[in-house]
Amino acid sequence: MKQKNNNILSNKSTQRPIVKLDEKVANQIAAGEVIESPAAIVKELMENSIDAGATSIDILVSQGGKSIIQVKDNGWGIPREELPIAVCRHATSKLIDNEILKVNTYGFRGEALPSIGSSGRLNIKSKIINSQDAWEIFVENDNVGKVLPTSLNIGTLVEVRDLFYKTPARLKFLKSDKNELRAILDIFKRLSLINPQISFSLREISLNGLNKSIANYKGASSNIDNQSNNSGDYENKYSFRVSQVLGGDIFQNLLPIFFSKEDLVIEGFISLPTFSRSTLGHQYFFVNGRPVWDKNLSSSIRVGYSDFIMKGRYPVAVILIKCPADTVDANVHPAKTEVRFQNLNYIKNSIISIIKSTIASFNTKTSTAVSEGMMQAFKKNISYNDTVANKTNNSTTSVSYPFKNRSIKNTSDFLFNEVSSRNYQAEISSVGNNHENLVEKNNEKAFPLGSPVAHIHENYIISQTSNGMAIIDQHAAHERIVYEKLKSSLKHKSIASQTLLIPEIVELGEERSLILLGFNSEFKNLGLVLEPFGKKSICVRSLPEILGQVNCSLFLNDLADELLEHNNISVAEEKLEKVISKIACHGSVRSGRKLNPTEMSVLLRTMEETPFSNQCNHGRPTFIELKLKDIEKLFNRN
Repeated sequence: MKQKNNNILSNKSTQRPIVKLDEKVANQIAAGEVIESPAAIVKELMENSIDAGATSIDILVSQGGKSIIQVKDNGWGIPREELPIAVCRHATSKLIDNEILKVNTYGFRGEALPSIGSSGRLNIKSKIINSQDAWEIFVENDNVGKVLPTSLNIGTLVEVRDLFYKTPARLKFLKSDKNELRAILDIFKRLSLINPQISFSLREISLNGLNKSIANYKGASSNIDNQSNNSGDYENKYSFRVSQVLGGDIFQNLLPIFFSKEDLVIEGFISLPTFSRSTLGHQYFFVNGRPVWDKNLSSSIRVGYSDFIMKGRYPVAVILIKCPADTVDANVHPAKTEVRFQNLNYIKNSIISIIKSTIASFNTKTSTAVSEGMMQAFKKNISYNDTVANKTNNSTTSVSYPFKNRSIKNTSDFLFNEVSSRNYQAEISSVGNNHENLVEKNNEKAFPLGSPVAHIHENYIISQTSNGMAIIDQHAAHERIVYEKLKSSLKHKSIASQTLLIPEIVELGEERSLILLGFNSEFKNLGLVLEPFGKKSICVRSLPEILGQVNCSLFLNDLADELLEHNNISVAEEKLEKVISKIACHGSVRSGRKLNPTEMSVLLRTMEETPFSNQCNHGRPTFIELKLKDIEKLFNRN
C-alpha cells in the first residue's frame, strides 16, 4: 500500500509537456461547469424557453431527470439554418453589440445546449411562425447530426436522454431520483415565481409508463405587463403566482414589502415572524428577474428577523430586487446563479430596513398557524372521565374574573407606570362592573386586542375582540414592550441606572467573566456597571433601573450564556441586541403575577402601540386570536 501511494506521488511530480486538450475533453470539462445535475439542465432549458417569448412551458422528467428530460414551449422557435449553430459552443442570439453588462435575458453565454449535448443524448425539434415545416437535430457524444424534417406545433421541444451515459463516474455522484426531482421542482418553482404571465407544468413519467402531474401553474392574463410600476406592483401582479407556488396556507401569512428609490427597488413578500420554517428552502431571491442564491442576501434576512424569530427557524421570503444592470454582475459563474453587487451594503441595509418596518406595521397580526394550533388543541377528544375530573378537581386552576365585583388596585407597582397616566387610563380605571360599556367603547375605537375579561393560570389574559377573542401571554408581551423601550432608551442614551448600596460579588469562572468584561463599555450604556474581582469573579456596582429586584448571579449567568451562544456573531450590534433581549426578559412581568383589570388593559393598549409586539424577543407569539367564525365551528354552529 505504501509503495502504491509513492507511485501516485511520483506520477504527480513527473514533468510533462503542455499540450492542448482534445476538443471533446474540453467540451466535457466545460459542460461540467454548466451541467452539474438534471436540475441544471431543466434550468437552462426553461430559461431558453422564457427568452424565446413562450407563454406555455411543459416539462416531463423520468427517474429524477437521469433517464429523460423534455421541455416543450410555444415560443418563436429556431429556424432550420440556425439549428446546427445553436448546438455550437459560444453561439447565442442574446448579446447585442457584445455588451455583456447590458444583458436583459437569462442566457447569454452560448454554453447550455452544447454542454447538454456533451452530457447526454440531445434532440431538438423546432418550428417557427409562418413556416409549414418543423425540423429536428440530434447531438450525441458531441457528434452533431443532420437537420431532418419532423412534426411539431409552433415552438421548440428539447429532449435529453441518458444523462452522463458517457461519464458513468459523474452519474454515480448524482443523488437519488427523489432528491433530484426535488431539486428540479425547486428550480421550477423559482422560475415560475418570477414569470407569472407564463403557464408552467411539471410531470413525471415512471418506468411503467404512468404519467404523474407534479405541479401545474396557469399563467396570468396577457395584460399583466401593462400595469403601472407603482408601489405594490409586485403584490398586485405576482400575488396569485406566489399563492399558486407556495400554497394558500403560506400566502395568508405573508406580508407585502415595498421599497423604492431612484437606483433600487425591493418588493415582494415576507412571512410573519410567528410563521417560519426549519430550513432556508422557502426563501427566494430575484435580481433583475434572475433567480439567484446569495449568502449576503440570506444574511440580510437573518439580521432583519434577528429580534423576532425563534432560534433555528427561518422566515418565508420572496424578494425581487431591481437595480441598474451596470451595478450587478451576473457573469460570475457559468450557471449564472451567483451575482456580485457594486453596492452590496446599500442593498443589504435596505432589505433589513424594509423587513423591520413592515413587521412593525403589522404588530397586531399573528400567523394562522398559531390559531390553527389552538383550534386543533380544542378539537382533541376529551373523555367523560377527564371532564368529570376537571370539574371536581379545580385546585390547580386559577381563574380571575377582573370585572366581577372587584375593586381596581393602584398600579404603582406595575412596570407600565410611564403609560398609566395617558388619556385612556382614566377611562380604563373606571371600569368597575361596567364591562359591557367598556367592550362597546373599545369596539367603537377599534382596539385590535379588545378588552380583557379574565386572567387565568396567573399568566394568560383572555380578551374579547370585535370579531372574536384573544389569549395574551403577559410575560412574552411585556418582554417585547420592555425590549423595545430599552432599545429606544439606548439609542437616546437615557437608560436609568441604580447603584447598589452594597456591591455584589458573583463567581462565574474565568471564561464567563472574560466574555462579560469584554462587553463592559456596552453594558455601561445599558446601566450595568461591572468590575473584575479576581480572575473568576465579577463585582456588580450598578444595574439597569428597569430590573428592580433581581438575582445578580442568575442575571449575569444568563447574560454570559447569551454571549457565549452567539459568540460567532461578528456584528457588535447583533450581540448587543441579544444582551438587551436578555435584560428585557429579566425586567418583564413574570408568569405567576396576577394582574388587575387596569394593568391588563394598559398591557393591551401598550402592545397595540409597540412595534413588533406580535412576538416576543425569542420569536414566540405574544397572543393567539380566534375569530368568531372559528369559535362557532367548534360548536358546530355554522
